[in-house]
Amino acid sequence: MSPLWRDEVGTFLGPRGIVLARMQRGIRPKCVIENHLGLDPVQGANWESAVDAFRQQLEDPRWHDANARFVISDSWAHYALMPWSRELARDAERLIHARLILKKTHGEKVDEWTVSVSEALPGTPSIVSALPTALIDELKSISAACKLRLISLQPHLIVAYNSWRKDLGAATSWFALVDDGLLSAMHITNGRCDGIRSVRCSADWSVEMQRMQSVWRLARGHSAAGPVYADVPVRLRKQVEQDNPDLVFLDAERMPQNVGDRVSMLKAGGL
Repeated sequence: MSPLWRDEVGTFLGPRGIVLARMQRGIRPKCVIENHLGLDPVQGANWESAVDAFRQQLEDPRWHDANARFVISDSWAHYALMPWSRELARDAERLIHARLILKKTHGEKVDEWTVSVSEALPGTPSIVSALPTALIDELKSISAACKLRLISLQPHLIVAYNSWRKDLGAATSWFALVDDGLLSAMHITNGRCDGIRSVRCSADWSVEMQRMQSVWRLARGHSAAGPVYADVPVRLRKQVEQDNPDLVFLDAERMPQNVGDRVSMLKAGGL
């Protein structure tokens, strides 16, 4: 069977738990099995607990023999923005520079991470993302043992933004992703990310979002803010201050039904 026509298993891993969904491929793809497994947030703070839970789920052969996509919580991801430079023409050079940028903030821990750099048009910055190499190696090993062909492994913010980017209508806006006590946000200008940050937040995450907007305005020297398009679980929407006319909640019911988007959507309702 062609890899393009194999079923796909999408998995979200986070401190609060994991979500798995198997999509049957064909002219009309459909979800044939899905599962939510909650974790104690304290116990799940380390990615090892989520990986152990994933390993146990794969004892069920219904998850075997498929393509595999992983969405990893931003709790274990790190981000930075790399300015464009005509001197960094090769991928290897760009990767070395990306690691140097991360080391300014995180020090030698970067040596334990796998770093990726997004493609960008000349003159525009690239998004740098990093995940623990040991986490990636564990997932690859478990997948190989169950005949799961890895085709994608990305942090949650990157997956969510790619899912919603066509819905972000304003020329200048924010895209915010909230969960697991973490706010991850991108500032978007003319369809391109020109700012990125992740911070710990309280239940009313909008306070931290407003603080982030204020810092951005001061740094850029102008008052234009633009709307905040927010991908937020329903359970976290009620705590938000109601007097924020710039806040636009993204409706998960309109999300496309590919497997990567589906595990994000399932997570929003179930974890």
